[in-house]
Amino acid sequence: MTWLLIVFGTAIVLSPLMWLKQSPHQKRITELRRQASVVSLKVSLHRRPDARADENLLDSVCYRLPWQNTDCRQNWVLHKASERGWPSEHDGWSWIVEQAGVQWHELLADTIANLPIGVSAIVATHQGIGMIWDERGEASDVGKICDFLLRLRQKAEEICL
Repeated sequence: MTWLLIVFGTAIVLSPLMWLKQSPHQKRITELRRQASVVSLKVSLHRRPDARADENLLDSVCYRLPWQNTDCRQNWVLHKASERGWPSEHDGWSWIVEQAGVQWHELLADTIANLPIGVSAIVATHQGIGMIWDERGEASDVGKICDFLLRLRQKAEEICL
């Protein structure tokens, strides 16, 4: 009987500690975000890319690369999250907020064709250029997202010159 009480008492003491252990999904998300930090991407919660002005729920994750030149900031969103916005020249994608200039179209077409699965928007704001991603892909997708964002930021700098 004494052993049973000792085992029961130990289980009661250890059970809250098990809640602190990360699940495999949480470990994967932590690793993705750590890799993003290594390549200078900022990861933050974000509103849905097609959210209306009064919708403030932060239910998306944005991997963002800050602008280097503050004069080159853009303000547009290209998304495939819903039917909101107006159609773009990219099949299945829509503009919201504003439309990027014509000089972006070729680079955006190339980027969209090679995006990791789960990217639902490309967002350009005063903070930087980013991608809304559901984080269901592989660790290598963080590198791909970073490469695309670097190319997009470089394009913004070329446009400003």
